[in-house]
Amino acid sequence: MKFPIVTYVFLGLFLVASILQLAFAFIENQKLRRKEKILCMMMLGIAAIFAFPDQPLIYIGAFLAMIGDWCVLRKKTFNLGVVAFFLGHLAYIFECMFMIIGEDNIRWFHHVIFILAYIVVALAVFAGCKKFTKHSMLNNIAQSLYFAILAVYIPVFALAIAVVHSYIFLSLIGAVVFIISDSILVLNHFGAKFKRHDFYIMLTYLIAELLIVSGFVLTLMFR
Repeated sequence: MKFPIVTYVFLGLFLVASILQLAFAFIENQKLRRKEKILCMMMLGIAAIFAFPDQPLIYIGAFLAMIGDWCVLRKKTFNLGVVAFFLGHLAYIFECMFMIIGEDNIRWFHHVIFILAYIVVALAVFAGCKKFTKHSMLNNIAQSLYFAILAVYIPVFALAIAVVHSYIFLSLIGAVVFIISDSILVLNHFGAKFKRHDFYIMLTYLIAELLIVSGFVLTLMFR
């Protein structure tokens, strides 16, 4: 199977936008970085549409990340951005579950199992937040819900490697890199500030998104 040439055009535009974003982050030019940031995931999402238009969860996940990128740059919409990222992660996870089980074979109890597993992980993360941080109850709950979804990435993608094989291992690597990116963000936000933190956050974030999407697309291409 070959992708239409427009797929490679938008993938190239994603790489150009990412290089520009990293350059702006490295020189710490916040004005240019803010204006250009959403182009990265916009280009990757459009490339995914042309690659597999019948797999909406992939490009929906990318576009939700784009919305998150725009929202987290502004204090008034920061929480909305976190919600967008959360929903984007959820889209990727369900795409992976469809690959493992088969979209036509998904039953109600699969959703129940996922929800129960997610709740268990969220409670464990919440216990850690409550013990080691001094944040409000609401902040601890929000952090627990978000980081629990990241924790679910690893076993879901690991299971996909065992069942689906192919290139889904790229998505697993991307999930790990995404956790590293968010860990840098949290460390910087809560005290461990360091120079050019935005560069390292964006570098790991963009690599993670590219790996996750590429893992899905290449697996679908060669299945």
